[in-house]
Amino acid sequence: MLRPESLPYIKIQEIQPEAFAGAISAPARVDFRAQAVSTAGTVVAGRVSKIHVQIGDRIKADAPLATLASVEAAQMRSDYDRAAAELARAEDHLRRQLEMQRTGVGLEIERVEAETQLKQARTELARSQDFLNLLGDGKATEVIVRAPMDSMVLKAHVSTGAAVAGGSPLFDLGEPSAAWIIADVFEKDLLLVEIGAKAIIELASLPEPILGHVVAESAAIQTELRRASVFIEPDDPKIPLRPGMYARVSIEASTPNRIILPTTAVLIKDGRETVVYLEVAPGRFQMRPVQIGAAREGMTPILKGLAGGERVVISGALLIDSEAALLL
Repeated sequence: MLRPESLPYIKIQEIQPEAFAGAISAPARVDFRAQAVSTAGTVVAGRVSKIHVQIGDRIKADAPLATLASVEAAQMRSDYDRAAAELARAEDHLRRQLEMQRTGVGLEIERVEAETQLKQARTELARSQDFLNLLGDGKATEVIVRAPMDSMVLKAHVSTGAAVAGGSPLFDLGEPSAAWIIADVFEKDLLLVEIGAKAIIELASLPEPILGHVVAESAAIQTELRRASVFIEPDDPKIPLRPGMYARVSIEASTPNRIILPTTAVLIKDGRETVVYLEVAPGRFQMRPVQIGAAREGMTPILKGLAGGERVVISGALLIDSEAALLL
């Protein structure tokens, strides 16, 4: 119960949902979409004899990335040549057996054996061909690792002279046209962010802000920071974005049919909980925990905790709860 002499300093308002247009400001960075990043590597062990690219280079599909010297590659090419020669011999052997049978001097068992040897030779050659396809071009011990797509070199895992094992990644590559802006938005502000919302993006490398729009939100919350990722695409796809750029974004937060209160109505309880006070009877008040959005021009949207028709203390709430702090 509030003391009667304090009542003149208390202002109460019956609340109703209304529109609130604001903006959410958040730090951001430029990065590739997950599906736009790939690795280029080698299927054989070897030693790097030459690096053809540098980090940050934009390259075309099939451009050489590195040249390796590999004893395994030489052995695989030799195995292919041997398998090709074995297939030629098997084909010749079967032709002779068929000719002998036609003239009546061949044995059926020898024809069947020749056909079996031919099948085995074809299987071995196909296996060797598959290995060579994975290996790529080059001669003898040389292996040239090439880019699988038009891309940007993000990271090099090797240097000239380095020994690498078979299956090792050599480079990380990203598709240049698939970069977007990732904003780190506080959990409490996520309800104010809608897919398609307009965004203003400031990049240190560009003299003027650029425009974009929200295309997705992360389902996961960073536990310690209580933030989630909001993904933004520039409206102009020709804007030169490079992964690693830092940015700051302002996301339009249009929230129709929300409860909007003056910031003076919201108190901080115990240093972390946001609350308001409701009048439940003349001179009697009840504390109500609420979830709030980003304040704008002295007004704060209430995301959860209140409904239309309730009477809220919008001024003088500190007189009711002297232990709380005003939300500024």
